[in-house]
Amino acid sequence: MLPGFRHVPGVHCGSTAVADALRTAGVEVSEPVAFGLGAGLGFYYLAVPGLSPSLLFQGRSARLELEACAALGVQAAERTAEDAAAALAGVRAALGRGVAPILATDLSRLPYWRARTPFGGHRVVLAGLDVEAGQALLADTDRPRLEAISFEQLDAARASVAPPFGAPGRPWIEVLPGASSRPLAAIAGEALRRQARELLLDTGGLAGLSALERFAAELPDWPGRAADERDRVRCFRFAAQTIEVRGTGGGFFRRLYARFLREVEAAVPGLAPLRLSVRMEALADGWAGLAAELARIAEDGGAHVPGETTARARGLAHGERRFFEDVAARVR
Repeated sequence: MLPGFRHVPGVHCGSTAVADALRTAGVEVSEPVAFGLGAGLGFYYLAVPGLSPSLLFQGRSARLELEACAALGVQAAERTAEDAAAALAGVRAALGRGVAPILATDLSRLPYWRARTPFGGHRVVLAGLDVEAGQALLADTDRPRLEAISFEQLDAARASVAPPFGAPGRPWIEVLPGASSRPLAAIAGEALRRQARELLLDTGGLAGLSALERFAAELPDWPGRAADERDRVRCFRFAAQTIEVRGTGGGFFRRLYARFLREVEAAVPGLAPLRLSVRMEALADGWAGLAAELARIAEDGGAHVPGETTARARGLAHGERRFFEDVAARVR
């Protein structure tokens, strides 16, 4: 840990924020298990006129952290603050109690990412503060080390309400220490069913599998819906990045969920014959293939979506619906 920082021990690099926060609270679960118990998969499809990219999607649940804590029987509190001073004081107090708070940030405002596209709701863990130097120490998914940024930079990232998950009030989550977790075998079935319900429930095309199906149907129209040529390129490039980088673990979070399924299959008798982990790994491969095709479209100027790319997107939508309908029907 860097000198001068008051910090919470146990915060690691290269894992999801919720796994880090649970670890500091005394609950040791793997990154895939934390993600899976939190029903971490999602699909949100947004059109944001006036911003670029003007068309975007996201593949993880906005409630992952709170759902994971609830599944494990761990207490967690979501808090907000109206101004910068109060927000800093709130997380400083949490650190003083031995809690590593999970912060919602705009990834583009975190200087170490060197990103230009706003991306709100990106979760990081506050590992420590150096009040005299005016710096905060963050653990961020996929970063090889803890990152130090100024208080001003941190507040700019926390105050942003950029899509897809940006929210007012500089929100943060405190996972409370001293908790005991429930065994995986006892809670995995309900977590799988909850994940299926959340993806299948929304039929209006704004979230879940209906939104994924709407995206697949509209993808050929993206070149005409973008604001201009520059926006077209950014829409396709950003979509490719959203699938393969930006903390997804590859394959649009589906590869991470496949790892959860492999752990669950080893812990829950009778689940392995459903081959859920194998099927989810195949979906992750399909998403990686789509990312490569979207990146090529961006390189070509974003003017045309080939038929095979549309077919791949529709195949993924169909495959995910079949997968989660099977989970809802067969997992007990």
